[in-house]
Amino acid sequence: MALVLPSTLAQRLADLPVGLAAHVERVRGIVRELASAHGLDPDAADLAAAAHDVARHIPGPQLLAEAARLGIRPNTVERAVPVLLHGPVGAGWLAAEGSLPAGDALEGVRWHTTAHPELAPLGQVLFIADKLDPHKARAYPFQDGVRAAAARSLDDGVRAFLDGVLRQQVDRGELVHPLVSETRNALLLAARC
Repeated sequence: MALVLPSTLAQRLADLPVGLAAHVERVRGIVRELASAHGLDPDAADLAAAAHDVARHIPGPQLLAEAARLGIRPNTVERAVPVLLHGPVGAGWLAAEGSLPAGDALEGVRWHTTAHPELAPLGQVLFIADKLDPHKARAYPFQDGVRAAAARSLDDGVRAFLDGVLRQQVDRGELVHPLVSETRNALLLAARC
């Protein structure tokens, strides 16, 4: 039986551009597999995956305006690269309209782009699944390593992605979101304990 989505979320999904809607559907399939493999509720993971990109199609200036309206204070990297705000803005919308209750699924949506040191396993599954969309293979040529690491543990999968994207961003001279470094460091410290 297919997961029945809240009507407000279903409407948001119906309004997405075709390519973005296809990405969301691919992520929903990946997240269900990952959740099952790691003993998590596939329906809860699927709900988070369905919701994760509701604000991804919004232009940068509008994301900044929505962030301000929702009381989200962008850091310097987010002001320079507003697309990074689509998770927090989307989570703000979903919380306000009651599409997702407060908790791990909502936090997963909030942090699916950058990760977060305190991301729960459900959020980690969403973070990894979003990056393993086969249509992102060119952007993330290290996907196979992420997939293999995620098969071992969610912490390993998140860290494998962060390692790969951090290398890319440094090599390209791109900005690095502070949560990428904070999350990676937290995972490394946790592994040492």
